[in-house]
Amino acid sequence: MLADRDKIIQVLTNLLSNAAKFMPSGQRVCVRAYQDAVEAVVEVEDTGIGIPPEQTEAIFEKFRQVGDTLVAKPEGAGLGLPISREIVQAHRGSLTVRSAPGQGSCFKVTLPVSP
Repeated sequence: MLADRDKIIQVLTNLLSNAAKFMPSGQRVCVRAYQDAVEAVVEVEDTGIGIPPEQTEAIFEKFRQVGDTLVAKPEGAGLGLPISREIVQAHRGSLTVRSAPGQGSCFKVTLPVSP
C-alpha cells in the first residue's frame, strides 16, 4: 500500500492508547491485522467501558468525548479520534467503531492496497 508510515503509526498509537486508557487494569487489548486483494485491515479491540450507540459517531467530532465531561474528568483533548479518522480518510480508507456500554469497543481501520 502507498501510505505515510508516520501518520499510520500515529493512528494505531492513538487507538492503542485509547484502549488502554478506558479499560480496567489487567485487561487485554486484542489487535488483529489482515489483508485481502483490495484492502488491509487493522482492528483494535478492548474490554473497556464501551460507547453508547448514540455516541459512536460523536466521538469522531473534535473535542467530543464519551460520558459526562461536566462530572467526570476528561481524558485528553478529544482530538485523537477525529485526527485519526482524517488521516485514514486522506489515505482513502475508513475508521469505524463497533461498541456497547460495558462490553468494550472494536475500532477498525481499513485501507486500500495497491494492485
